[in-house]
Amino acid sequence: MKTVRIMLDYLQGPIWTSDPETGRPETGIDVVDKDEVLQRLNYQIQDLYSSYYEFDSHGQACWFNEAQEKADKEKMLALLSKLRSRLNEINDGSFEVDDQETERVEKL
Repeated sequence: MKTVRIMLDYLQGPIWTSDPETGRPETGIDVVDKDEVLQRLNYQIQDLYSSYYEFDSHGQACWFNEAQEKADKEKMLALLSKLRSRLNEINDGSFEVDDQETERVEKL
């Protein structure tokens, strides 16, 4: 069984749609890769998380705005919840979900 991992990184949505080094599709699960609702949620979360990175800010080349991430905690949790719900809706039994972010965000 394949696994869909939910984890955040700069310019990557919570569901990594491609390997950052090779560009190859990451999930390879058609029902996930082709779902437009899931893609929209993925990009919304990606844009929100990536907005916390500031360049040439606070005397650093790249600075992560932890205060803003904490301020957006409820918004991010709501988006992650919608993402997990959509994954559950479309899950045809061909994949499992490994959510590595919700617990981290809850602890902010």
